[in-house]
Amino acid sequence: MRQPGPSELERVRSLAATATPTTAALADDPTAHFSVRGAVDHVGRAVLLLQADSPLHSALRTARHGRPDLMVGIGLSALRHVGRTPTVRARLWCEGRVSAVPTGERREAALAVWERVPDEELLAAVDHHPTTVEGDAPLLARVEPATVLYETYDSAGVIDGTDFRDTTPDPLTSAAERIIGHVNDRHRDDLTAVLREIPAAPVGSAWLWELDRHGLTLWVAPYDQDRPVLVRLPWSGPARSTCELERALHELLTHRAPHC
Repeated sequence: MRQPGPSELERVRSLAATATPTTAALADDPTAHFSVRGAVDHVGRAVLLLQADSPLHSALRTARHGRPDLMVGIGLSALRHVGRTPTVRARLWCEGRVSAVPTGERREAALAVWERVPDEELLAAVDHHPTTVEGDAPLLARVEPATVLYETYDSAGVIDGTDFRDTTPDPLTSAAERIIGHVNDRHRDDLTAVLREIPAAPVGSAWLWELDRHGLTLWVAPYDQDRPVLVRLPWSGPARSTCELERALHELLTHRAPHC
């Protein structure tokens, strides 16, 4: 049983906010997967940068002649570096309707993708629309999730797209990701010391795995087991700002009872 923390829905929504699109499949041919690049925007839609040779690019050009209901599945992956090893935190599969990003929204979509994929082709995708005669121009597309399947290190399930879209990520997600990177790079010894003070915790190497306003999760590789385990440590009360989150973490790392 997980210790106090965000709801599973909020947790998955937060994981999606940090995830990167990797693969796609058209509903008409679900076994034919192909690679995609992009990001997840602030409302939970997968935004994709598609080159002219992408099957999805071609399908969207055809869709303007009567396929407004073009459905697609998008695979997302959220990673965490454990040492130098990229480790999958979550895999998600978002199924929903895909469409070209409207003209007035392409710049915002391009900026969302740029944070993950700083590709100069994004400029062409903003300036040109592939449903014109310039059919070889790259395309910005987005997927409105109708169903989201997820698998994390410790849970799995299916979320209705409406519930997914209506849920916001933990408001401290972006700050938490920056903090996690710093702690795992500079304060591993402190994490190990924290682990030694937790009753019944396994003895092993520890990394900061998740961090949110409710607490943190350590990823522990026990010295006497093959499979890592997750150890959840809740705060005494939710952090309401980045400053409070940093203070709670600092108090934990300096071996004082965390509080906000």
